[in-house]
Amino acid sequence: MMNGCIFYFGNDENFKRALSTSATTLGISFQDFSCLSDFSSQLQYPYLIILDADAGIKYSDLQWNLSPDTTPLLIIAAQNSQQAETILQNDLPVNITDVFIKSYQPRMLTKKLDFYIASLASLSTQNEPLHAIQPQSNIPGSKTQVEKLRQHLQQADSQLGTQKKVMEKIRQVSRLSRRINCLDLDAIASICIEEIPPLIASRFASLYQFDPDKEVLHLLRHNHPYPIDRLVVMTGHEESPMAAAIHMKKLLVIKDLAALSDTHDLTVNRLFARNYRSNSCIIAPLLSGDNILGVLNLADKIDAPCFESTNDLLPMQLLCDIIGSAMSNIRLFDEVQRRARTDSMTRLYNHRAFYDELEKEVRRSRRYGGNLSLIIIDLDNLKQINDQHGHRAGDAVILHTATQISRCTREFDIAARYGGDEFAIILPNTHLQDAVTVSQRLLQLVSEEPVEIDRVTLNASVSIGICQYRGDSIEDFMNESDAALFDAKTAGKNCIHIFDPAQK
Repeated sequence: MMNGCIFYFGNDENFKRALSTSATTLGISFQDFSCLSDFSSQLQYPYLIILDADAGIKYSDLQWNLSPDTTPLLIIAAQNSQQAETILQNDLPVNITDVFIKSYQPRMLTKKLDFYIASLASLSTQNEPLHAIQPQSNIPGSKTQVEKLRQHLQQADSQLGTQKKVMEKIRQVSRLSRRINCLDLDAIASICIEEIPPLIASRFASLYQFDPDKEVLHLLRHNHPYPIDRLVVMTGHEESPMAAAIHMKKLLVIKDLAALSDTHDLTVNRLFARNYRSNSCIIAPLLSGDNILGVLNLADKIDAPCFESTNDLLPMQLLCDIIGSAMSNIRLFDEVQRRARTDSMTRLYNHRAFYDELEKEVRRSRRYGGNLSLIIIDLDNLKQINDQHGHRAGDAVILHTATQISRCTREFDIAARYGGDEFAIILPNTHLQDAVTVSQRLLQLVSEEPVEIDRVTLNASVSIGICQYRGDSIEDFMNESDAALFDAKTAGKNCIHIFDPAQK
């Protein structure tokens, strides 16, 4: 902790409290006075005198009985930049060192005061009198010292200005985070494309979702006026900036893409370069832990020649963490939903999901018309297989049947494990004869391909019942399908039976 003191002359209570807080942080003492006549100092350590411009001080009165070994700094605190300019236009006494604009935020004020105190300490160690810091002095080196001090102060002002901009962006990030933290991917994409670019002063943005299994980026949304890649394959394109950002799991603030390709051995696709006004961009991987969820790209800085780490890096890192976490939550939620609707062994729909989907298709058929067919499948002799060869063999037969069902169905067909040894296939927009064709292929695939388990070869077979929806209730539809299946089982198994309304 260094010795020192800050003296304040003025009546601004808010500024006074901020000065007191900053002095405590710096580990030095603080005193305030309402007028100059109350002040008298013979301190033997450096001190800073701050004169409030609104206090009505006559600078001609700045004559004190100062210790010859003490080196004070005299600073005028202005309310705003206009007042500071007015003060600087007047003839100031030579012992006034600087005019600065008051800050009421202790953190920013502390940083500025720290420069003053550090400069005082440096001057006091040289035992130089007050006039050594005056530019009018003829003492060798004094002009250099004052110039260094002014440079430090200008640097502090610049840093404080940057910090204020960054802090304002972080406050906006905080407001956006409440809306980003949701389970609606479309809403998140809208914020990324419509609201984040103005925050970072970017003209264009694009959001990609990463598929880790296929190593592919899928375009979710963008605001580019020209087409951009809708699919980005990572494999074989490791030299691209997006692939590099994903590989490093690091946000890239690129000032010049052309220079980047020359210095980092990266291949930059400049096919769309004519669409942009600058070569600067931000490539931001969206992470949750070590998992890549996507990439957010920003291009064309609006208020500057290029994106800067000092202004843009911290807000973007916070946004990427929030977006990555939200996208991870969506992925986890979808996985939980999928598992809740999926049979854990076969990966087909479970009993509950089957009835949900059947109800949807029945409602659609009633409203829009069209054919709706239902196939009910029952494994033949599963109990006998379990009794003779164990449940592992029975499970192998179940998996074998589920695999063949998946091979026979289309993307929009709905296949489910209806019960322990029963399966069902909902065939939207499918005529009865087409359902028969599917059933015949399934019957053949299940019976012709043997099942190998624990050095035992098993021959599986199924019985199949088929029914076409005729506008009745779901219960009637299911009963008719079950009746068709029962007829197939009683006919000798490994066969197909179609429900006949005439025999009802």
